[in-house]
Parts: sequence; C-alpha cells; structure tokens
Amino acid sequence: MAQRGPLVTAAVVVAGLVGLMAANASGGLVTAGDAPPPGQENVAATGTDAPATTTTTPAPPPTTAEPPPPPASTTTTEEAPPPKPRFPAEVVYAGRAADSNLAIAVAVKGDEAAAYLCDGARVESWLRGTAVDGTVNLESKDGTTTLTGELIDGNLNGTVSIAGRERQFSLAVAKAPAGLYRGEGGTTTLGWILLPDGTQVGIARTASGAAPAPALDPAKGAVTVGGTRITAEKVSGETTFG
Repeated sequence: MAQRGPLVTAAVVVAGLVGLMAANASGGLVTAGDAPPPGQENVAATGTDAPATTTTTPAPPPTTAEPPPPPASTTTTEEAPPPKPRFPAEVVYAGRAADSNLAIAVAVKGDEAAAYLCDGARVESWLRGTAVDGTVNLESKDGTTTLTGELIDGNLNGTVSIAGRERQFSLAVAKAPAGLYRGEGGTTTLGWILLPDGTQVGIARTASGAAPAPALDPAKGAVTVGGTRITAEKVSGETTFG
C-alpha cells in the first residue's frame, strides 16, 4: 500500500484553511459558543431584545409629626373673698340684749362709734370705740364694759360684756326719731335709748344716785329734772363723754 507523503498532507491542510476562510467571509462561521441549545435550532428571533428596565418609586417625603398640645393648666384661680359690709356714713342701731331687759344703742359715724346700754333702773354704761370694715369694738372709760359687733344682713350682731358677764344682741337700724340721746346739766347726766318700736329706756344719774329718766319727747328735745331744764342731744359716733 502506498503511503502519503508530506506534500499530500500539507495540501490537505491548506485546502481546509481555504475553506474556512471562505466560510467566514460569507458570515457562516459557526463556533461552539454560537450553537443554539438543543430543540431550539429552528426558533427565529421575533424582535430585538430590549434590556430590562427597573422603575424606582421615589420614597415619600418624611412626615413631620405635629407636637402634642400642651397639657391643660391645672392651676386653679382662687376666688377673691366677698367684700366686707360697710356701715352707712352715719347710723344708729338699737335693740335689747337676748333674754334681758338691757337696752343697747350703738351710733356709728365714719370710723368712730359710741354706745350706751342701760336697764332703765340702775345699770348703765357709756362706751367709745371704732367702726372698721363692718365691725365695732367699744369699751367703757373704766374698761369694765366692752362691746363687739359685726354687721350681718343689715343688723349689728355681737356681744356685750358687763363686769365679765356676757350677753348676745342683734340690733336693727333705729330710724329717727328713734336713736340714742344724751343730756347734761349741773351734776345730772341723762341717757335715753329710743327703740324702733317706739318704746324708750333711760336713766337719770345725779349726785344722789340713779333713777329712771323722765320720758323724752324728741320733738321738744328737753326735759326738766330737779327744776333744771336739760336739753337732749342726739348721740353720733363721734360724740365724746366726760
């Protein structure tokens, strides 16, 4: 059997290279990476494959939380105390002590007060003091008798103390001619309390002692005691006693 020589082999190689070059020139070069997968050799392309697009949804803007409302104030406003009652510019209160025949009259003018109490027989006392913010505080000259009172619903309510013995009272306004009167003449001193109901209580004190005062007619304004005519003067809160 005849053997091929080197020239034959070289010719075959050259012929193969020429064939490959011709295939590449016509676009028909096939490589291992271009081979379609099995079963899809005849699937034709339907269009140009577009790259996948990714849609990014923007994040919502951050929300700013509203600050909570401030807590309701728990501070309570204290109510102002009611105004204290005030005395009229000038007035007289008169009446009797509770469960007693002791008559009491208190005269007020401005911030001054004067008072008289008597039982129409032997007990009597004249007092001086103050009238401030609807209250009165009075004392006799010797300090043995005191009177305190407060204006409540138009009446003067309080306590009188005579030699340590206390009595309660509630005095109404004594409209003229009711009120408090005093008269002096020689060695005689008279006091009258004309009560709102028209009755009157008084004592005439002389050098010889005390006795019921003669009735006073306010229209006349004077009485006669021991042959001496004595004028009766209305007592106000600023009246002073000797």
